[in-house]
Amino acid sequence: MGGMKDRTPEEIKAELEGTADETPEQQYERLESDPKMKVEYEFEVDYTDKRGKRWHGKFTNRALSYRLRSRVGAMRAQMAGGMPLEAIDFQTLALNEKISHLTYSLTKRPKWAEGDRLAELYDPKILDLIYAEVTAHEVAFHGSGEDQEAGQG
Repeated sequence: MGGMKDRTPEEIKAELEGTADETPEQQYERLESDPKMKVEYEFEVDYTDKRGKRWHGKFTNRALSYRLRSRVGAMRAQMAGGMPLEAIDFQTLALNEKISHLTYSLTKRPKWAEGDRLAELYDPKILDLIYAEVTAHEVAFHGSGEDQEAGQG
């Protein structure tokens, strides 16, 4: 599977409790050592589909700037073909979001994912694995949406 590690609620709680006694300097050092806190984040996907084909490779994601976020939005609108968003089903909207986002955020990818090839895949699980890593990176890098809205992110 991808670089994501499945953790139990107990493991997450222990991790959070373990950081409660950190000094601000220790918290800063811990955050700075987290690869997801950097603009570029490298991860690996290793997935075998139900037909036995292995999809494996390293990716580099670059956190989106406002300019690139705007381009993602323009690409999504283009993919909608001028239809109002209300007329498009949720699955198609989500698919368009993933493809648009990955088109602009992935700076390095394996050959099977280059160019428009992600949009040509058939197994949604591959796209979901890649997008989950990208989303985790961007949430860590930018902070939560609430922090951004309050001007703190």
